[in-house]
Amino acid sequence: MSLIWTNLWRAPSRTGLTVLGTAIALALFCLLEALLAAFQAGVAMASASRLVVQHRESLTFLLPEAYRSQIAQIDGVQTVAVGTWFGGMYDEPRRNGENQHVFFANFAVDMEPYLRLYPEMQVPPPQLADLMRDRAGCLIGCGLAERLGKGIGDRIALRGLLWPKKDASPWEFTVRAIYTPAAETFDPTMMVFHHRYLDDTRTLAKGMASFYLIGLDDAGRHAEVAAAIDRRFASSPFPTRTMNEKAFNLQFLSMVGNLQLLFRFIGTVVIFTMLLISANTMMMSGRERTREMAVLKALGFTDGQVCGLLVGEAVAMALLACLLGAGGTCLLINVGKWNPKPDFFPIFQVPVAALWSAVGIAVVTGVVSGLIPGVAALRLRPAEALRSL
Repeated sequence: MSLIWTNLWRAPSRTGLTVLGTAIALALFCLLEALLAAFQAGVAMASASRLVVQHRESLTFLLPEAYRSQIAQIDGVQTVAVGTWFGGMYDEPRRNGENQHVFFANFAVDMEPYLRLYPEMQVPPPQLADLMRDRAGCLIGCGLAERLGKGIGDRIALRGLLWPKKDASPWEFTVRAIYTPAAETFDPTMMVFHHRYLDDTRTLAKGMASFYLIGLDDAGRHAEVAAAIDRRFASSPFPTRTMNEKAFNLQFLSMVGNLQLLFRFIGTVVIFTMLLISANTMMMSGRERTREMAVLKALGFTDGQVCGLLVGEAVAMALLACLLGAGGTCLLINVGKWNPKPDFFPIFQVPVAALWSAVGIAVVTGVVSGLIPGVAALRLRPAEALRSL
């Protein structure tokens, strides 16, 4: 091991630049995986026991609230909660007198059944009681409360981009409860408020909703229940499309294209480039040490031992780069909580699977790049090598 470490730093500038280049490639790989995980955060928090009912054409078309009682009668349905995407914008005042526009997910929902559907949202009982009593009260996530600097009893005013009020004034809410996610994959930056407040105050589309959230008594019957709901309203003026929560969240990702294919393609290019850098370094090192390898063989080192030294150097270099690149990215994002766009990515972390993948990529890269000069070392004949030099 000491021989590997000594040979690794015989050309410190070249080794340092190779490690740095490989570390940057691995850091970029981890960053891409974090971005992909951030885009898929809504998919990760989806439950198989929840269905979403929307208009058959698009989520932009509304459904009557009268559907709630009919959906509740379908066999297999345990809980029904109405929901409407509010899409309000929060204007945060700056020191220079201008306003900063802050966006976060905000919905109007049937609060009591909604919270039963989402046990991931942990709300203290006293706060929940206050929330249920206040028609204009809202529930916000702990992450959103920290970002906006809001606490219990504070006011939040949103500009209604989709739903204007009767008097054209901003929508005002009182923070009555703050939820804490029970899982790291659940969004801590959402805001929900009472649907009856929206319906009583908006000027249009009264008695309508964007979607219905459904809790099943048996997650295995999701396809059966979804088909029964869509059959119930197939001939109505407002036909429905029922899907599981994961498919519902995936349709938002599909609006921006196949991100997984794009990010994985970029990651593959990065890995291939990293392999070329490492292989080139080890080939140069191998050519410079032909006499040294011949001397080692003459002293009794076997072909396998000489090849192992070269492969070991390449793997050590790759692992050092992994520690610097992937480890540094993990410290920056997972420990330091760095987020390039907190209002767009409520959850931003490097997945554990991505870190292990980076280690695996580093090991494979080291082995492959080390085998190139290692195979040449296996074929090296000491006498001929010493005579030619």
